Amino acid sequence: MRRRRLLLTTVSTASALLITLGFFGAKYVKSPAEQRANAAPPQATLLTAEVERRVLTRTLVVRGTVTAAQRIEVTPVVLGTLAQVLTRVNVTPGEKVAAGDVLLAVSGRPLIVFPGKVPGYRDLKPGDHGEDVRQLQVAMRSLGHYHNGDRAGFFGARTKAAVRSLYAEIGYDVPDTGGPGGAGDEEALLAASEAVEGSRIELDAVRRRIAAGQKVAAAEEPLSQQRRRLEAGLRRATERHRDLVARTGPMVPMAEFIFIPNLPARVVDVPTTVGNAVTAPLITLATGQLKVSLKLRPDEAALLRPGMTAQVISETLGEETRGTVTSVGRLTPSTAESGGGSPYHPVELRPARPLSASWADLDVRVTITAAQTETPVLLVPLSAISAGAGGQAAVSVRGPSGEIQRVEVRAGVSGDGFVAITPLKAPVSEGDRVVVSGQP
Repeated sequence: MRRRRLLLTTVSTASALLITLGFFGAKYVKSPAEQRANAAPPQATLLTAEVERRVLTRTLVVRGTVTAAQRIEVTPVVLGTLAQVLTRVNVTPGEKVAAGDVLLAVSGRPLIVFPGKVPGYRDLKPGDHGEDVRQLQVAMRSLGHYHNGDRAGFFGARTKAAVRSLYAEIGYDVPDTGGPGGAGDEEALLAASEAVEGSRIELDAVRRRIAAGQKVAAAEEPLSQQRRRLEAGLRRATERHRDLVARTGPMVPMAEFIFIPNLPARVVDVPTTVGNAVTAPLITLATGQLKVSLKLRPDEAALLRPGMTAQVISETLGEETRGTVTSVGRLTPSTAESGGGSPYHPVELRPARPLSASWADLDVRVTITAAQTETPVLLVPLSAISAGAGGQAAVSVRGPSGEIQRVEVRAGVSGDGFVAITPLKAPVSEGDRVVVSGQP
């Protein structure tokens, strides 16, 4: 009996196993038709976008650099020295400099800042005249060294005294037309002075003879003529001496000053260190209101015109401002300085408000509104536009029940991934759905 129950149990277990295997076999074993169906690609999903009615704006998003209105590079050359060596640096990049500041020294001689729109182009010496001399006088007056006395723009005795006072204040020997201490002019000045004294002695002698009523020999020049001749000679000697004095003495060598149109200025770079030979540029300064400089491809620059508005964002500062396109330059060949890339158009923007010094030299994001429609228009994504066999543009409109209608349109202006459309044979309305991906 026990053996029969065991046999029945075994048979039952075997039957259950067969049923289970049959179930799983039916589930995992596919017919050829099922296999082909599974291997077929899935049906494409239609992606649609809503038709909009709004003003279409075309924007250009580029990177730019905040720069000063003017960069000034200076490399002083001190004459009369065996080597041009940087011997002192008083400023650091980012520091502001003002009138009278000594930026650095080359071979022991200073570089002084003066305000002035006319750049320095010559040594300023006694006897010179011009707008650069007038700028020097104005600078000296603002620093408390010049109190008028010479006519405006003429380097006279009072200007020489102001130069002497300035150099004494900054702790340097005053430059002189005759070299250190004016030694080179001493001999000429002495000779001119002696000529005056000699002429005066001769004239005085003749005047005494005339006063004494002395007579002259028949062959001798009359005393009255001698007096007139000697008086003229004394005047000439005096004028030569006065002119020589006026053209000698304290001066300002071109290597020792720089005129900057807008102060304070900012130090951009001093690339070398004390003890090294001078290389150009020795110091770079920036002055004027900060602006935004762009380098755009020809297709980008073609969209811009002066007067267009822009948004300028500094991710570094977390600040933004508005600006206006002021110029779109001609195509500029690439150079090593520009990174050696493709040719570009230089474009400049003027910020709507003066930027703080913290913006200087920052890389910024610039968004420029290049164009926009005057009134709201129907807009669809560019990917919604297709062309038929005849080249006619069309959009595929999906109805409420999923049906697709192909509508011919005329495509208009485009920008920021959208295009304006005008339906030709069937209506397209705001809020409709147009196919942008997938097969309708």
